[in-house]
Amino acid sequence: STLFESNLLMTPTLTSDSNSVESSGEELVFDEYYYREMCKRVQKRNNEVHSIRCDLQLKLSIAEKFLHDVIYFPHQLDFRGRAYPIPPNLSHLGSDLSRGLLRFAKAKPLGKKGLMWLKVHLANLYGYNKVSLEERALWVDEQMHHVRDSAKDPKGGDRWWTKAEGPFQALSTCMEIVAALDSGNPETYMCNLPVHQDGSCNGLQHYAGLGRDEDGAISVNLLPASKPQDVYSKVLEVVMEQLMKDVEIAPDHSDEKIRKDGEFARMLKDLVNRKVIKQTVMTSVYGVTLIGARGQIQARLMEKLFVEAGVIPTPDLESKVYWASMYLAKLTIVSLGKVFSRAREIMDWLGQCANIASRHNQAMSWVTPLGLPVTQPYRRNCFQQVKTVLLTVSLSLHEEYLPVSGRKQQSAFPPNFVHSLDATHMLMTSLKMRDAKLTFAAVHDSYWTHPCDVDEMNVFIRETFIQLYEFPVLEELRDSLILRFPQVKIPDIPTRGTLDIRKVIDSTYFFH
Repeated sequence: STLFESNLLMTPTLTSDSNSVESSGEELVFDEYYYREMCKRVQKRNNEVHSIRCDLQLKLSIAEKFLHDVIYFPHQLDFRGRAYPIPPNLSHLGSDLSRGLLRFAKAKPLGKKGLMWLKVHLANLYGYNKVSLEERALWVDEQMHHVRDSAKDPKGGDRWWTKAEGPFQALSTCMEIVAALDSGNPETYMCNLPVHQDGSCNGLQHYAGLGRDEDGAISVNLLPASKPQDVYSKVLEVVMEQLMKDVEIAPDHSDEKIRKDGEFARMLKDLVNRKVIKQTVMTSVYGVTLIGARGQIQARLMEKLFVEAGVIPTPDLESKVYWASMYLAKLTIVSLGKVFSRAREIMDWLGQCANIASRHNQAMSWVTPLGLPVTQPYRRNCFQQVKTVLLTVSLSLHEEYLPVSGRKQQSAFPPNFVHSLDATHMLMTSLKMRDAKLTFAAVHDSYWTHPCDVDEMNVFIRETFIQLYEFPVLEELRDSLILRFPQVKIPDIPTRGTLDIRKVIDSTYFFH
């Protein structure tokens, strides 16, 4: 807490905000309201840090209890078919620390390519994943002195591992690589560290498969390429093109809205990067709203400006970041529509289908290609007030007899439908891995196995994706709606592109 207390005490003398200090010549006037507001913010931040510390201690204590035991993670499926481990605190679905602590119970020899996959895994965790697999492994070789230093002295060395995007997983991988190299024969080294293969903006991959969208498929690595394509950078280019145009807006422009856009563009031009817009691009296909996008972008900007520097923002600065985030969120959503027009057409069609069901007071329902029936649970809220002498309590009723919420049914169907498809793909892959007697774990679109088995798992991932989208997914959905609502004209499926889905089998960077 000393860090935040020192920032609080220094703020009135360091800031030039009009709300914080009123200047009269050389004299500084104390602003009590501002001081109390900053005290609240410091206390809030200290509470957050305390909560993080408690969560960390809980995870470590559970890990210590099971240190010499095999841990089993029972899973449950949500209504869309997505699998979640039931234990709430320590699991592979959790934080970077949780994932860094966990290993497979069974160890297997690295084999010929296992060490290479460990190096690729470390490069991915460090964020060096926009180049070929060979370049990633070579990059780790070039950083080997850092890798060894991290493994030998994590706390007292150069702390290279702490700069990774997943620092604790990176540290665990550093230790495994060093142990394999020092074993004398890495091919026979027994390794139980999971290696991940992650989808490239997986929601858009599924939309490209649904729409046979060749342009979208290239952007999200469904087609073979010499190095991975980065959809986030592609959207960033479109965003920055418009943002730099807005930078040229005159500060004294007569239209206030246009003038504000120019002000926000000048504020953001040196701050916007791939990381700032990544989450919004990723969740756009899952129906993120403008308000949601603004919150995501604001969180990234706050991290960049204040959290990483250990500074508590003033109310004025936070307000400026809020409105600048709203501007950037609008810009990002418009840019997404330009880059992924075919995905937007399918999303709109799915929304129309859900609207038809809700107009007949029926929840949107469908059956996944694996045969799992899915029904959206969204119904209108019904509240019952209970008045007592001390207070009034509002009870929310959630019963099947309540009318459906048309707005929620329509907005939630496109993301829920795609979530059911990515869950189907994961379960189909897990069945292939089970039949091959290979270890498998997954976090939605991140698939894990032993380093020696990554190549075999990659074949299964691609085969099952092709199998999934050779199935007439949208046709089956439309036919089911025709059976349910024979008197209603169901809109035609949007025009498909020319993508040959079987080419996915040769795409190195489909999952990487």
